[in-house]
Amino acid sequence: MDDDDDRSVWQIVVGLGPGTTTHDSVDSEEIPPIARALEESAHRVRGVNRIPCYTEYGPSIEIAAFAQRAFGENIDPSTLPVECSLAVYATDAELDELTQAIVADLGVDRDGYSTAVGGHVSLGLRPISIQDPSNGFYRHLVDQYQDHVASD
Repeated sequence: MDDDDDRSVWQIVVGLGPGTTTHDSVDSEEIPPIARALEESAHRVRGVNRIPCYTEYGPSIEIAAFAQRAFGENIDPSTLPVECSLAVYATDAELDELTQAIVADLGVDRDGYSTAVGGHVSLGLRPISIQDPSNGFYRHLVDQYQDHVASD
């Protein structure tokens, strides 16, 4: 069994480009196909619900915040890059397997072209510190893992 100290919260990010070109509406309640694909990759690595995960879809928060500060409130949302992210609570080994699974499942080549998306994507990895109070939302991934381990 993995020691909790060996696990960390990570956010795997798939940048999809500007605007709503990759999904009908960023505000839609429908789960975007890219989000579904990311979750399926996580379930494929160690089995369903073995790696706690959570997906988000929408404009890049960091880029939107910068644009708002630099250019004011009148930013056209269709000009902001959209991203889909998968937050996970995983070991380094699981994270390595998961990144490989995502590349394979999305059909991403070394130039960044994704056959699943039908265009170029950017891939990124963000560490999330759950000790930082502003990241408390991600604590549910740790709780989900601990609940699962306790029930095994």
